Amino acid sequence: MPETNHISKTHKILLCSTDTQSEEYQEILMEYKLSIYVNHIRYVNLICTHKNLYELVLGNLFTEGIIQEISEIKSIEIAEDEGKAYVELVTSDVFKDLIGATEGIRTVTTACGKQHSISYYLMNDGDLKALDSHFTIRLSKIITYMNEFQKSSDIYKLTRGIHSCGLYDSQGLLYLMEDIGRHNAVDKVLGYAMKHGIDLSNTILVTSGRVPSDMILKIIKAKIPILVARSVPTDAAIEMANKFNITLAGFARGTRINLYSNEQRVLLEEIR
Repeated sequence: MPETNHISKTHKILLCSTDTQSEEYQEILMEYKLSIYVNHIRYVNLICTHKNLYELVLGNLFTEGIIQEISEIKSIEIAEDEGKAYVELVTSDVFKDLIGATEGIRTVTTACGKQHSISYYLMNDGDLKALDSHFTIRLSKIITYMNEFQKSSDIYKLTRGIHSCGLYDSQGLLYLMEDIGRHNAVDKVLGYAMKHGIDLSNTILVTSGRVPSDMILKIIKAKIPILVARSVPTDAAIEMANKFNITLAGFARGTRINLYSNEQRVLLEEIR
């Protein structure tokens, strides 16, 4: 059957159990390969979802340490049919120095596994500052946000194969981004924030995936005080969140949540 959109494709599958089998058509999430060129140098291939590509590129440049603010970008051109993004920086030679300090062109898979980011190579603890934030929010509100978040993705309902990432403030959801890779979804959220000049200092990032340390690195750079995950963090993520004053919560399901670091920002309900 023909593909229905750029996000998913219809496949015929065989449903099997110990006593029955039947054919069924299901929507399967499509992979999209995006090669990003910066100042005419190809630096990364992203396996992603064909959605919000501008925000993905912008957020990726920020979290990878290529730029610190949007004013450093001269232009971003997305050639969707070619699977390419062309970025021109205001400063022409800075990118060559960054590439020279790393392993060169990388392919980042949806698993976000062995391929390290540029930030991984260039940053150390001395480059990062602990977050200075007194933002607080009630536990009951976080739980409400998480329960709403888990029902908010139409693409997940269709394919069961996408990661979601939502940005919330004390009033509720600001916007939602989705991608086949959980790191890409975070980059899209941050790219959207940069594009629209959104202040992240009093926000909560909610993610559907597990939390490794490099995702905490993105949160530190963005100065987001609270990260809430449906899944669990790694030990390195907890240590990094503690060190840099990030509130990290996980395994948020139903009426329960695990607080792993800096729980002072989450106002617990009185036990009667």
